[in-house]
Amino acid sequence: MSTATHAVYGLLDYVRDVGALLDHKPALPRIVREVSKLTKSLCASDRWLEERHRVGSHDHYMRHLLHKDPKNRFVILSLVWMPGQATPIHDHACWGAMGLLENSLQEVCYDRLDDGFDPSRAELVQSREAQVGRGTVAYLLPPYEEIHRIGNNTDKPTISLHIYGRELDEINVFDQATGKVSPMRIKYYSGECGRQDFVI
Repeated sequence: MSTATHAVYGLLDYVRDVGALLDHKPALPRIVREVSKLTKSLCASDRWLEERHRVGSHDHYMRHLLHKDPKNRFVILSLVWMPGQATPIHDHACWGAMGLLENSLQEVCYDRLDDGFDPSRAELVQSREAQVGRGTVAYLLPPYEEIHRIGNNTDKPTISLHIYGRELDEINVFDQATGKVSPMRIKYYSGECGRQDFVI
């Protein structure tokens, strides 16, 4: 009987592999495809995620910084969602991937029907909706597949893993009813960075 144990693919492995991928400067579709595969491997287990990065709040969903690439090519976050917490409709202006570590999130995606000439206005139509479950990965591929809203529509806390191709400190928020587009600053909380005011 073998007593060998298999090492869990963890955050340091993920950071190493994403960095190695980006070192080759691949095209955007390949980045999204390969990072999505790596994200699925990372989210196969949540044993690597520290307790301090699992902390939620009943006031708003929590964004914990897990890693910021020293070359500013990507950032990794864990988000903790209490029941009913959700984002508004927003964009990202970068590639990205989201994997579920615990429970599930509802993702609603939108297509932009206008030409984007007026940055303060947008005409959106809902394109698809999915329940993203534990171990599942969703992706962002700009400029066409990056406008969405996500939220916890269950009765249990949810933890998700997010990687973005930039420091995601500002996004555009969309009001589908009025067509208004508003830039919005977003921040995160982590012990290393100190508590910052929560915006979205």
